[in-house]
Amino acid sequence: MRMKSVLIGFAATGAIVLSTVAVALPASAAPVASYQVSSSAPASVGAVLCSGDLCVQRVTSIDNGTAYVEAWANTAGFTGHFELSGPDGLIGNSKTKYWYAGGPGQLWDIPQGGGYTITAWQGSSAPYRVIGQINFSV
Repeated sequence: MRMKSVLIGFAATGAIVLSTVAVALPASAAPVASYQVSSSAPASVGAVLCSGDLCVQRVTSIDNGTAYVEAWANTAGFTGHFELSGPDGLIGNSKTKYWYAGGPGQLWDIPQGGGYTITAWQGSSAPYRVIGQINFSV
């Protein structure tokens, strides 16, 4: 019986510590939802990667060291924006608007290589909520 109460005490302490850490995080460091983050390379034109409600597709061949990659809402539309980061940090953000499920997305011309991440952020102003994130290379 005593062991059970000690374990409950540890669990309660852990929950308090975790909630304190979560409250201290800035919105930009919000934890990713419980879905699996995809990590791969759109190996060929037309290859699609999806995670959460985000899909990414390489839409052109590599030409002069770059290729166009598109990000879009997968199964549900959302108001928010897409963020593209590279090996050296933030590359850019799309406009904040309503993105239709399966509709046209944000298109970027990306240099060949690795270390890229596209994140779908839901919300029209901070704090935003991550609804999908994909790590990839071109």
